[in-house]
Amino acid sequence: VGWLAKFRGHEHLDSTARGEGSAGFPGTYSATFSQLVTTPFPEYLAALGTEPETTVEVKIIKPQKFLSARERANPYLAKQGPSFEIYDEPIIPSKILTQVLVTAGALVETWDFHLGEVDNGDVIRVARDLAEIKTVPTAEMMRDLLLEEGGETAYSRYTQDEPMPLYAFDRRALDRLMTLRALSMLIDEVTALTPETAFEAPYLRREAATEYGEDVNNELIMKRRRIRRETFEAAFVSGDELAKGAAAREAALFFLKDFCETYVPKLFKGDPRSPLQKRDHRPAPGMKEARSKDAGEDAKVVFEALWEYQEEAAYGILGGELVVPYLMGVRLRELRAHACAQARVELQDHVWPEIRSARLTYTDYTEEEEDTRSIAERFLAASDEEHYVSAPQPLEEADW
Repeated sequence: VGWLAKFRGHEHLDSTARGEGSAGFPGTYSATFSQLVTTPFPEYLAALGTEPETTVEVKIIKPQKFLSARERANPYLAKQGPSFEIYDEPIIPSKILTQVLVTAGALVETWDFHLGEVDNGDVIRVARDLAEIKTVPTAEMMRDLLLEEGGETAYSRYTQDEPMPLYAFDRRALDRLMTLRALSMLIDEVTALTPETAFEAPYLRREAATEYGEDVNNELIMKRRRIRRETFEAAFVSGDELAKGAAAREAALFFLKDFCETYVPKLFKGDPRSPLQKRDHRPAPGMKEARSKDAGEDAKVVFEALWEYQEEAAYGILGGELVVPYLMGVRLRELRAHACAQARVELQDHVWPEIRSARLTYTDYTEEEEDTRSIAERFLAASDEEHYVSAPQPLEEADW
């Protein structure tokens, strides 16, 4: 592990809690993107495949022998320090590359499955958010939530309850990456709007929707409400539809720019905590978790920030009364579904061919050994074979 971390200068990718005899657990790895700044992955695979064999010196501290009371009384034995064992460990980069490629292949398969789940989930959520009549939680939905709390999810069925150690960590990283791509797509979409086509976007409206409470039979109260309404609406955009369309477009771009300045660095950095660590400190009901300003966040925090607007507009911006951030969040989720579909194509057309090419070029892997089955199919086949072998055989009539 130490040699692989130092190869091409990737020590920063290792766990912060790894030591002799202890592996790094989830929550001890950095979640920041773009850490492969030294070598892109195709060049990294080629460099690892062409690296000559070498040896490294390994120093192991042997556990001290348990001393009896008589031996501890011997000053010579009591002052003995720990004993060391030093030996040379051969490093065969081609064998290491084989294991790296096996892991990378498993990652590609699990990423593809997760992207499909996110795509389907976002499509369902968008349809639910845009429905005129909101659905209430059903018994099946409550059951699924309880099953998910207990670990019974589509991912557990896909991996047969044998996921990779950082599987949940990878899924959250993919969510952040797809959300970043969706934000870029949303900015491009708003930028492409014109005053004539501005109100074709579902998150922009022609008139501000304002409610100031019900009428009351009190002239003084109604007068104060009228003064507040006139003061509040004085900053609203006026003019024809083209002027309002131009103002709505500029307000949407200003809102998105400010929103991205806040959340893009958080998405880029990510939340390194494991799910168990995140559950250790839960805020009080109705309260948000106290986090530092520069702390990384997961993708769901971005959607929650937009969801909280509900019917409120982006007030405080010139033309902001024509922008509905809640519907912008719905559109962002829809664009993330498109980004997931594109990413699945990218995995199959660009990432997987690079892995396969490195296997054929730098390892003893052959095309005849290629297994096109998914992880779930291989798990099921292995479990069926084990069940068949271990199943008791029926007794013959002569054995009765």
